[in-house]
Amino acid sequence: MVRFLGAVALAAGVLIAIDSAHAAPQPLEAFARLPAVRNVTISPDGRQIAFVSSIDDVSVAMTFDRMTPGAKYRPIVRSEPGKYEIAWCNWANDTRLLCGLRAMVTEAGRVYPITRLVAVNADGTKQKMLIQNSDAGIAQFHDQILDWTPDEPDTVLIELDHDRNGYPTVFEMNVNSGNTISRTREHMPIRSFTTDAAGNVRLGYGYSNSTEVSYFARLENEREWRRLVKIKAFSESDALTPIAVAPGKNIAYATGSFEGRSALWEMDLTDQREPQLVFSHPLVDADDPVMTPDGRLLGIWYELDRPFIYYTDETIRGLIKSVEKFEPGKFTFISDYSRDEQTFVVRSYSDTDYGTYSILDKKQGKLMRLGTAYPELKQEQLGRMRSITYKAADGTEIPGYLTVPVGLRPEKLPLIVMPHGGPIARDTWDFDFLRAFLVDRGYAVLQMNFRGSSGYGGDWFYDAHQDWGGLTYSDITDAARWAVAQGIADPARMCTVGWSFGGYAALLGAVRNSDLYRCSVSIAGVSDLHQLIQESRFFSNYRFAREQIGLNKEKLLADSPRRHVDQIKIPVLLIHGDRDYQVEVDHSEKMESALKKAGKPYRAVYLDKATHQLDRKSDRITLLTEIEKFLLENLGPGASAGS
Repeated sequence: MVRFLGAVALAAGVLIAIDSAHAAPQPLEAFARLPAVRNVTISPDGRQIAFVSSIDDVSVAMTFDRMTPGAKYRPIVRSEPGKYEIAWCNWANDTRLLCGLRAMVTEAGRVYPITRLVAVNADGTKQKMLIQNSDAGIAQFHDQILDWTPDEPDTVLIELDHDRNGYPTVFEMNVNSGNTISRTREHMPIRSFTTDAAGNVRLGYGYSNSTEVSYFARLENEREWRRLVKIKAFSESDALTPIAVAPGKNIAYATGSFEGRSALWEMDLTDQREPQLVFSHPLVDADDPVMTPDGRLLGIWYELDRPFIYYTDETIRGLIKSVEKFEPGKFTFISDYSRDEQTFVVRSYSDTDYGTYSILDKKQGKLMRLGTAYPELKQEQLGRMRSITYKAADGTEIPGYLTVPVGLRPEKLPLIVMPHGGPIARDTWDFDFLRAFLVDRGYAVLQMNFRGSSGYGGDWFYDAHQDWGGLTYSDITDAARWAVAQGIADPARMCTVGWSFGGYAALLGAVRNSDLYRCSVSIAGVSDLHQLIQESRFFSNYRFAREQIGLNKEKLLADSPRRHVDQIKIPVLLIHGDRDYQVEVDHSEKMESALKKAGKPYRAVYLDKATHQLDRKSDRITLLTEIEKFLLENLGPGASAGS
């Protein structure tokens, strides 16, 4: 039986306690903050806990000894805002922590990311930057850990493209000195390797000068690479693609189609028996497998209107059920384990909670609350996501979510139509700071998983392939019209807001449907599809971008908002960071120039040293402040209970 022990008091200045008093609306800064707790991990012996916290724009890696009564939280690694951020931390052994650092650099006028790797002891001593000053330091990414080699506590296996030709070598790296020894040489066209979680490199995949992706495997105790399959990207194929391999066996777990949906299979790498179906769902794709640190399969993720895990391990299923009663209404899963699988890091999240973290001690039957990601927010006063479906123009049922302010009926509300990014992605039942803020300010938010989204099978994706401005956009517009027809939206108070691809859709909405919307907000949005294809040539996967978007010049022109600003009749807000390499800032700069030349109403906001994700608190304060002001000007104040 698991007992709940209550909250752990955290170090002053790291996690802020929630004041019982509440003022509506909630403080803008509470939504703009970066998570107070994220990336929680436990040392192999189950003693040390590490997590990343955020204070204003600074991220801090923290550790504490959970076995020592009254142990203090130790800040051991800090970010430098505008220079580098802490991306993740994990235990290399019982006392040594590795942290990946992420930065944006500019070379020949192009912005691109790099990562570095720092090691530090749990008490903050013996901090050392690894790789950077070695011969392999030329590599763009230094933090691609493949295997934590539990039987060799002073080493890990790391993937490094040390000659920057796009094809990495696997090195054994000492986590104390940073010294490396080559273990698996580069093998064209492999661009990424996978191990069996026991220190053996067994799988690889990659591409060379085409959009054909090859998948390779090594049999147990062999060094020869065998090509298993070659698949053209974005093509419909029944081939299985391996994603994990069982240690000590010639068995791999693979994804492949089953009755039109992606499923998880078990495949024999020696081809001596037919593939065995492990899990499939009739409505949605199977997602990532849940694996133990030593490579055993525990379950498979999938998502309907809420997330689920199909557990293959009954013991783990029982543990999760014992925790769920302490976190009702949330999705709970195990995010990390001790070596003996007796102590677990548990994360519970929902549409109003980015993450509440606990430590489950199975031996002692205790559950210790660690903290929550957005402690200043009153979760009970945040709007809840409701799953909806609507009919597209051709009669297809499109799934989505509607979130309305607390205490209000979904009737004649000011509405934000907010398509997701990607477009090969999907909206899910989880916490999103932007949606939560908009709803807190009195605006209903409508999200939809239009065709072209991931997770709903091959046909759902391929129906909208190379059709960003066609079927995909039509599904978004149909959602807005549905909300009006259902009486949910006030037709005179609708705005479209989007990020990345969603920003592109918002700009297209301003071009094509100024009669439907009163304003448009593009956050890091694409404004010209031909420009996006041209900019992709600086990346190794540029052929995939061309294949995804298409090369039909007439369609690219017709579907590019910047080319049709003369049709815009509503105000446009552009927000973009100048260190965005995914959608370069000139998409907004050129859109601004076109809007200005055409005499259209707009406002453009550029954020210094900000990335595509706007991953500093100061960036997000600016974002939310500008959007709130823009909506107030164009939609008026949001609805409130009793108004």
